[in-house]
Amino acid sequence: MTFVRTSLLLLSTVLLLPVPALADDGLALLQRIAQGSRELTYSGTFVYRSGGKVDTSRIAHSLRDGIEFERIEALDGSPREVIRAGGEVKCFFPDEKLVIIENRSIGRGFPALLPAGLGSLPEHYAIRSGAQGRVAGLKSRAVLLQPRDDLRYGHEFWMDAASGLLLKANLVDARGETLESFVFTQVKIGGPLEHGALLPRFNTEQVRVQQVRTTELKADDMDWMFRTLLPGFRKVASMKRQSAPEHPESLHVVFSDGLASISVFIEPGGSAGDAETVATLGPVNVYRRQLGDHRVVVMGEVPALAVRRLGDGVERRRK
Repeated sequence: MTFVRTSLLLLSTVLLLPVPALADDGLALLQRIAQGSRELTYSGTFVYRSGGKVDTSRIAHSLRDGIEFERIEALDGSPREVIRAGGEVKCFFPDEKLVIIENRSIGRGFPALLPAGLGSLPEHYAIRSGAQGRVAGLKSRAVLLQPRDDLRYGHEFWMDAASGLLLKANLVDARGETLESFVFTQVKIGGPLEHGALLPRFNTEQVRVQQVRTTELKADDMDWMFRTLLPGFRKVASMKRQSAPEHPESLHVVFSDGLASISVFIEPGGSAGDAETVATLGPVNVYRRQLGDHRVVVMGEVPALAVRRLGDGVERRRK
């Protein structure tokens, strides 16, 4: 499911420059990127790199009556595509004759930021506007973010100077190494999309449909608490998820600082003797621990310290 995660959840060191005017300018550019990724009509081809893996995909996006529509198709490897209409996401895998459907209240397009969380970013990132250049033949401007702590990575963004659309992004670790990158190689911004650009390309007949069932939860409805919250990260969603009827229901809680996001999954299973583990999958760190008869999995495009600290603070609520 790497393609699905990349397409939906991706969406970056830089020099510390504590000059308020420049920080404010950089934040304003980020707000343009967040707005542009949601409101603009665009289509094009982008390349995603993570470690030694390279994926090329085609994207089309539009906003109609306040609802976002988006289609992403993989151009190499096995055929697959993701179609989003508002909060409904459909993932097509023609070779497996499988369609996975999920409703996401916090669905993020690609590329995208979380506008609601941008205001607090200067507390946790040094932000500055960078140089101008060209990406996919378009004049672009860079926005650079350096984390102020060891709980998040650095980001480099290049936006179209005219529209604000994000054209290129790098996710960078503390040593200055690029962990993940996205870049448009060809893009058209504005104007009508080609006929059928947002419709499935693959035959949807005689396929197996897997519906991921989700139920939104309020804080008081959860049987679990988070004792160790990370500075700048706030809870943006909590839900019960069941990926298939034969799978156990799990709790899924999402935290975000406006750029980085961390998912916590808690589900029945495992045994008391299971060891705590930290694994790295490209830019994603995954922390697993056993808590009684439940398994806790914390994952996100953040340093290992962040997922471990958040995961170690998970506790069962006393009744």
